[in-house]
Amino acid sequence: MVIFLTSLLRTHYYDDNGGRVPVALGDQNGILTNIRKYLKGTDKLVVVANNPDATADNDEKLACVGESFRLTGLGFKENIMLDGRNGDGAKRIVSGANIVILCGGKCVCQGKFFESIGLKDILKQFDGIVIGISAGSMVLCRAVPNFPEEIADLADPRWFDGMGFVDGLLIPHYDGQTDSYQFPCEDFDIAKDYILPMSKGRKMIGLPNDSYILIDKDGNKRFYGDVYEIADGKSKKIN
Repeated sequence: MVIFLTSLLRTHYYDDNGGRVPVALGDQNGILTNIRKYLKGTDKLVVVANNPDATADNDEKLACVGESFRLTGLGFKENIMLDGRNGDGAKRIVSGANIVILCGGKCVCQGKFFESIGLKDILKQFDGIVIGISAGSMVLCRAVPNFPEEIADLADPRWFDGMGFVDGLLIPHYDGQTDSYQFPCEDFDIAKDYILPMSKGRKMIGLPNDSYILIDKDGNKRFYGDVYEIADGKSKKIN
């Protein structure tokens, strides 16, 4: 499979009421160009939920993503949301997909859902494109640095095993110019209180919004956009 590790995929904007409004995909740092390059067809698009029980929001996400690809000129014959309603059929659903998108959200919730449906083993046999978004990208890696984004996350484990398709530790939404997280929390400084301290004795990759990492079928890894190495409490630009 070909893997895209992203912080976000610009499939929509939010209206004044907080609703998602689909838009055609842009080509920030060549992401659409690369998707087109590796895409083998438009038979099936599968979106894998973060929270398997948030069915209404999952349906809205699927409709939004499917319409975004249609507006881009890549309308799929079949769009499927994989969540708690059909998780027991995950292998069948992923089979034959051209693109599998792993949604963003809470890492712990997502890790448990992926494990429950055996997604790791399913993706080992997958031959299409996998696009991880934020937490979806993190869980594709060998380990997940699970920093909190709000007070409710403080009780969660700081580290857990990912699916292991990508070496390294990934931090999405990271602005290395200011050493800050691009979705700030009112209660604490996510980067300075958690991400930077978690880098002590480790090397992590900070990925700003609109930057991404592409891993081809041969395991070759390429950076697109600004990318930062975070190590021992400091960051430096490496792309």
